[in-house]
Amino acid sequence: MSKKNKQRQNIGGGSPSTPRVETGPALAAIEQTATSLGIEKPDWNAQLFIDLHAALPLEKQSQFQAYLTRFAELGKQVKAAIDEYKERQKQADLALAETVRLTEDLKKQSEAVDKKSRDFEATKETLSTKESELLTQERDLEIRELNAKSGFIQQNRDALELLRSEIARLEKERLELHATLERDRQTAFDRLQQEQKVVRGEQQERTRLLDERDSALTALQEELAGQRRRLDIDKRSREQLEEFVRKQLSADYAAEIQAKDTEIAKVKERSRRLGEQLDTANARIDEFATLAEQLGGKAPTELVKAHESLRRELHAKEMRIVELEEARSRDDYDSIRAERDRLVEENRAMRPELEELRQRNHAVKIGVLEKEQWAQEKRVLEKNKQLLSTLIDDLETRLDSLTNAQQAQSAFPELSRMDTESKFTTPAAVEPVGDLKAFTEGLQQRIAVSQPDNPLYFRLEDLQLLVGGLAMSQLHILQGISGTGKTSLAKALAYAVGGECTDIAVQAGWRDRGDLLGHYNAFEKRYYEKDCLQALYRAQTPFAEDRVNIILLDELNLSRPEQYFADFLSALEKDPRHRRIPLMESAPAKHPLKLENGREIVVTENVWFIGTANQDETTNELADKTHDRAFVMELPRHEMSFKIKEKIPQVKYSFSALKKAFRDAQVRDKVELQKALRFIGKSDLTKELEERFGIGWGNRFERQALKFLPVVKAAGGKFEDALDHLLASRLFRSGKVTGRYDIKAEDLDVIEKALLKTLEGVFPGIVPDRCLHALEEDRKRLERRG
Repeated sequence: MSKKNKQRQNIGGGSPSTPRVETGPALAAIEQTATSLGIEKPDWNAQLFIDLHAALPLEKQSQFQAYLTRFAELGKQVKAAIDEYKERQKQADLALAETVRLTEDLKKQSEAVDKKSRDFEATKETLSTKESELLTQERDLEIRELNAKSGFIQQNRDALELLRSEIARLEKERLELHATLERDRQTAFDRLQQEQKVVRGEQQERTRLLDERDSALTALQEELAGQRRRLDIDKRSREQLEEFVRKQLSADYAAEIQAKDTEIAKVKERSRRLGEQLDTANARIDEFATLAEQLGGKAPTELVKAHESLRRELHAKEMRIVELEEARSRDDYDSIRAERDRLVEENRAMRPELEELRQRNHAVKIGVLEKEQWAQEKRVLEKNKQLLSTLIDDLETRLDSLTNAQQAQSAFPELSRMDTESKFTTPAAVEPVGDLKAFTEGLQQRIAVSQPDNPLYFRLEDLQLLVGGLAMSQLHILQGISGTGKTSLAKALAYAVGGECTDIAVQAGWRDRGDLLGHYNAFEKRYYEKDCLQALYRAQTPFAEDRVNIILLDELNLSRPEQYFADFLSALEKDPRHRRIPLMESAPAKHPLKLENGREIVVTENVWFIGTANQDETTNELADKTHDRAFVMELPRHEMSFKIKEKIPQVKYSFSALKKAFRDAQVRDKVELQKALRFIGKSDLTKELEERFGIGWGNRFERQALKFLPVVKAAGGKFEDALDHLLASRLFRSGKVTGRYDIKAEDLDVIEKALLKTLEGVFPGIVPDRCLHALEEDRKRLERRG
């Protein structure tokens, strides 16, 4: 027996001189890798490695031990790589949390930007989901790489091919994801621009409507220009903010993508080195692998034993052949040789079939790997689908909650609050008015002390006319030069009677009732209630329904009352039961209780509108429509003073008691006044007014006189003074009898004589100072004109 055969017999026999193989670290690395990857651990044990080690030639055993040691080191590197990945994932989560925090801060800047930020946040979440998928794919790539390092023979070769294809696919997906991110950013930016165009279009539409109403109002144009500048500033600020966020996200994602590219390059380099190592290893063990596949997976020791047995049998047969050759004839020898040739030929014929079976086995393995890859991709897609479904459900829930909250909210929040708040639902304690004369004298004292640091001294005769005006009309206009106390009188009157006063500063450019009452926003389903609307509604609550309510229109004629106050002028002419002003086209679902038909505000009798009017280049002349429906009073400078009583108690007078006192005075003197007014209606005064000035003696004037004159008398005044004031403010004011350019001085003389004659027939001894003063001033005007 040769020396080589003896050596093989020693290996097969497990000679004590065979070096012992160290399998513990390799088995630990296998178990650790399987646990990290979440797969079932291979059914490998120490005996398998010992048998394989023993089956190798002695010169190969040390190399096999080196492979096992290298595999154990790779297991440690796998654990280190997994720990590194977990740390990187933690940092990515912190970065994502910081991004969410920054987004939340941006939401708080403005309402419009808030909506756009939510849209951008949704886009960012989608991008984060895609980024998470990319990280998952890269993690799988690293796991496959580590698995490739720790595999054996054919498994390593297959893993390497799979890794290369995965790297190519990930590179392609990275490029696609980058393009998708750019498209998403552009889509978000286009949507923001579209929304800005809509906002700009709405603003331009409103500007066009305002320009069509009155393009000549410089003040309105300046105000609109200011609004446009503010919108441009807001737009630039919003665009700068969006640009900053976009650049920040682009920089973050660019840095992340660059980092991923670097990692992919490293993976490719490691894969290349691993391929070279595998090629070297495969070249060394290819012969062994081929032999192992041909023998059907039998144990190496069995193969060695079978090989030795066959060698012995072959040797025996060879010896037998020699014997037979010597003992038998040439014919027998030829027959045996033919049988051997036949067996050799059969063996050669079976080799192609064996190769075909190997190819089929390889194709089956590739199919199994592809199927596993498809199953993994299917699981990833299913998880993405579940995540998207969860996000959609969350958005639908939030949208439904917002819609329900918006529907549950009242369209008139402040008015609805007055329906429930105890302050407004509790009636105020009020006191009776009693005698109007005492009431007016008390007003003089209470008005004087309404401003302790600056007492207001008004003449009693002016306050008597003011009280008569309260009975005559719900619209008062206080005229006079600056400093006569017009605004102070309105506020002091509310204080003196214990009522409510709402101060409203009229703005130049007011055009309709929306400027005074507010407007309805159909998108927000909310009515923006202004102070005037709230004051009108408050006057109907138990808190104020039996008190005097004053709405002060400061600088009434900065804009034209005939436009923004037109609905009120019309309503005040109607029966008190029908004084309603519509606020919107249809009633909202939840409307305040005291809105008529759910959409109309009622102008109740306990509300007086008191407007102050200056005459300068910034104001407008009041039209006849306003003058004829209002109580107009010219306030002189009050340089007088009087003694103020000490400890004047503050009272809240009952509106119903004040109304009853007015009605009692009007009924008491009704017959006498009707007789006097009929006399005036048939007098020379009426005739001259119609012929020379084109002014008729209207029914409205008689109705107002029947309400005004008796109350002035009951307040301590005289019929003569009341009639003089009414004629001077209604008929002898500028634009009616006086202040005209189509009359002459003799016309004024004629009307003066008719006035004195007529009033003398009604109230003997009357001196109409206000009317005579107006006529005298107009004569001077005509003289100056020449």
